[in-house]
This record gives sequence, C-alpha cells and structure tokens, in this order.
Amino acid sequence: MAGSMLLTLQVLSEPTRALRRLFMAAAVALLAVSPEASAQQPRKSASRAALEEAAMRADQTARTSKSSSVRASAKKTSERIRARLKEGDFQPGHRILLSVYGDSVLSDTFTVRADRKLILPNLPPMSLVGVLDSELEPFLTKELATYVKNPTVRAQGLLRVAVLGSVGQPGFYSFPLDFALSDVIMEAGGPDASAEVNRTEIRRGGEVAVNKEGMQEAFRLGLTLNDVGVRPGDQVVVRSSRKSNWGTALTVVGVITGLAFTVSALAR
Repeated sequence: MAGSMLLTLQVLSEPTRALRRLFMAAAVALLAVSPEASAQQPRKSASRAALEEAAMRADQTARTSKSSSVRASAKKTSERIRARLKEGDFQPGHRILLSVYGDSVLSDTFTVRADRKLILPNLPPMSLVGVLDSELEPFLTKELATYVKNPTVRAQGLLRVAVLGSVGQPGFYSFPLDFALSDVIMEAGGPDASAEVNRTEIRRGGEVAVNKEGMQEAFRLGLTLNDVGVRPGDQVVVRSSRKSNWGTALTVVGVITGLAFTVSALAR
C-alpha cells in the first residue's frame, strides 16, 4: 500500500532530465502553483482538470520516452493520479471541519468512517468515495441542500498526524490536506538545536513510508501532505543528532497545540 502512495516521489529519484521535467510538469498541475512558489503562499487543492492533465502528460511520456526507466515511472505516476481521481482524497480517519451557517448541530468536526462515509447528525450517510479535496465544499453544499434550505457551507479536510523527534512541540496535529510538509515541522515548534532535518522521514505502522531522500525532494518542491500520500495516523519524524526517546514524546502540550491548530484551520 505504501509503495503505491509514493510513486510521485519515486519518479523524483530517477537521475534523468526527462524524468525530472515530467515530474515538474505534474507537480505544477498537482499543486496548482509554480514549483518555485513559497510554501507560505496561499495554495489551492488540485482540481480534477489539473489532475487529468497531469495524468495525460505522464501517459505521453510513458509512450514516447527513449528511457525504459522513465517510461516505467511515468506509467506508475499516471496510475497513481488516475487512482486518486477514481477513489478521491478521503480515507478512513480523515476529518472534516464543517461549518453550516445558522446550524450549530452541523457545524463541528466529523471523522470519515471505515467505509469512507461521512455521518452527520440526523442525516443519511454520505459517501466520499471519488471526492477530491478541491471538490469537498461544493459536494457537501449540494448534499446538504436536500435537507437544508440554501445552505451556506464551509468545509475543510483535515489530516491528523503525529510530529515527533527534534521539534519544539512534538504531539498530534490536524492539518489541512493541502498543507506543505515544510510547514508541518514549523507548526510543531520548528526544529530544535539537535535536529537533522535532512533525515526527516514519514513512518506508518512501524515502517518507513517516505524515506529521507523522498522527504528532501518534497521539501524542495514544496509538496503537500496530500501530494506525498500521507494518511491519518502517520508520523512525521525529525531525526536528532543525539539519541532520544522521541517515540514517547506525545506530550499533553503537543496534543493541546494540535487541537488549537484544528480550531483555527478554517481561518487560514
């Protein structure tokens, strides 16, 4: 499972100019911003049209490149993007920060269930299969219009991850899906004096999901949590130059900080 989510980063690892051009083209479509743009600048989630364009470019490279490794990687990139278009961005454990004007019952944070459905108070389940992050707000607006007259809806997909290791405030945080990986570390208090940021990795279930080389490229290109395929419950681990028990660093302070970030997410 982890391998299929990291195909974008695997493309980056091929030392060829053609492959790098392919990934940069896809990155522009995925991020909907210039690859040179700062992670601090406003960004918008990738639209369906942008993802379809990125997939077509990957398909073209898979057919025309003279390099077999480039063709293979481009094919995998196309498959990953098309899977995202079909399955959507929301997996079990994702959270939806929802605000419906004038309705306090529907204005809350809700968790996507194991069947990838969203359960809102007093309403039938809503399947999020096939829904992209960029489509979440209009999708929920349309669904709620069946039960609420002219609803004014604001929705934000959130991803709950642990930020551990050599950071100022390790703990659990809930970030927007389109939040830049580099900003994740800064929200957790930034790297401390012993941090070796170039050794940062993402772990899932005790295994490395994104290694340090992939993370370095993700930082350089300003990729987001969604771009890299981070899942709820993953750990962003900033390695230290000294030995430490970072695995037990889920402190109360970190949890409170994460909750505070969730509350303020819609205001960003």
